[in-house]
Amino acid sequence: MATFHFRATSEKPAQELFDFFADMTNAKGWDPSITKAIRLDDGPVGLGSRFEVTLRALGRDLVLTYELVTYGPPGKVVLRAESSLFVSEDTITITPVGESAVEVHYEARLSGKGAAVVFDPAFKLSIDHFGKQAGRELRARL
Repeated sequence: MATFHFRATSEKPAQELFDFFADMTNAKGWDPSITKAIRLDDGPVGLGSRFEVTLRALGRDLVLTYELVTYGPPGKVVLRAESSLFVSEDTITITPVGESAVEVHYEARLSGKGAAVVFDPAFKLSIDHFGKQAGRELRARL
């Protein structure tokens, strides 16, 4: 399993950060592996909202449908995509620290399914590479 961890402290309101991460269309602005992200449904973002995300990884485009499977404002968001080859799950927790700050912890996990587990080392290289860039972009936005 490949994982990416990011932690940062922000002075922005927890609800603002929660809304930002719950809407996966925002990820295109900070994750360099994402070439396209669109919302597949209407109305307010919430539990069950779906996003079509195109990732450039391992030399090819992968189109995934992410679903918002945990929606706990303003503290926790989980987005999950599953294909026949792998599972991708992003968990974002927002925790108050002090009187006017919050800590954001972002964890992305990508793992192969069945025989595709042989690709886990390649997933790790890809997530490490793009994760460093994404972390820099996130830190600048928070």
